[in-house]
Amino acid sequence: MINKLLAIEEVNSRQSIIGISLLAKLVDSHGYNVSYMFEQAQINEQLLNDAKATISFQQEVAFTRALINTLTDDCLGFKAGQYYRLNAFGHIGLAASSSNTVSDAIEFFLKYIRLAYTHFDIHFFTKDGNAILRFSDKYILGNLRRFYLERDFSFAFLSTRDMFPRSIVGQKPKTIHFDFPCPTTVEQYQEMYECPVYFSMPYNQILVDERYLDLPLPLANPLTRELLEEQCKNQEIALYGPVSFDEKIRKIIQTMEGEMPSLESIAKMHFITARTLRRKLKEQGVTFQHIVNEELSKKALEYLSTTELSVEQISMRLGYSESASFIHAFKRWTGKTPKAFRH
Repeated sequence: MINKLLAIEEVNSRQSIIGISLLAKLVDSHGYNVSYMFEQAQINEQLLNDAKATISFQQEVAFTRALINTLTDDCLGFKAGQYYRLNAFGHIGLAASSSNTVSDAIEFFLKYIRLAYTHFDIHFFTKDGNAILRFSDKYILGNLRRFYLERDFSFAFLSTRDMFPRSIVGQKPKTIHFDFPCPTTVEQYQEMYECPVYFSMPYNQILVDERYLDLPLPLANPLTRELLEEQCKNQEIALYGPVSFDEKIRKIIQTMEGEMPSLESIAKMHFITARTLRRKLKEQGVTFQHIVNEELSKKALEYLSTTELSVEQISMRLGYSESASFIHAFKRWTGKTPKAFRH
């Protein structure tokens, strides 16, 4: 199947030490010695004194596993999220706060989501009067999954509350959906999140009144945001290296609807020959068609999950001249027809 989940052991990326430093504060608040967690994760504790230090994905996971095994607390994920406020995210958090509106802030944060500490893909869309943040599995997280979901939901809940504390006349209540059974009591979760919480739902998502999206932010400053975005770009390059042609092509496909770009047209955009582009992709271990199929499958899944668009309309948006071709491709990607996937 396209876009297979990656097991934790297969992930090869680095991230800022700041995320672990926030969890270290949580450990201290419970009265435990955080040194044990650092030892289990093979992290030099002295790195906490270096704001530019990075750790591997595996080290972060090992630290979190040691944390959960030591601190037996049903509310641990929610409590962890309370330490992840916007100002703890450095440039990305400050830039989001400097955006013009709530919608701008969310879109900016998701644009540079790799600089955050989430292990999920996050989709942002509106439907039936709600603005929805939907979290989808990116990796196989095993028994750490609930902790990470609750941590990220707690952060999202607190940061959005900070961004739009005002009420709107006739507003829809903020609502949270989890796809796992309730670990304790629904009342306890509703008290923590201060809103209705539902369990064993089809998706993990946060819903708020979509009218919040247009609210202006008090710290909006376009110049500040522009300067901070440059810092975000530099930080991305420092952590992940220059943007590869693989990623450039993906971003082009993600932003286009209707006719999909050809390899030749993308090569021309970057002032290289199609042959050179094929060679560069081969060096990265991918083909142009593989990238196209993977990105189109993601788009198709998102349209089917988050919109009421017909199969014919989705086909057109993905660049298929006939819906039958799209249905055939979708079945090849997922093993299901679009209609069966929706039901």
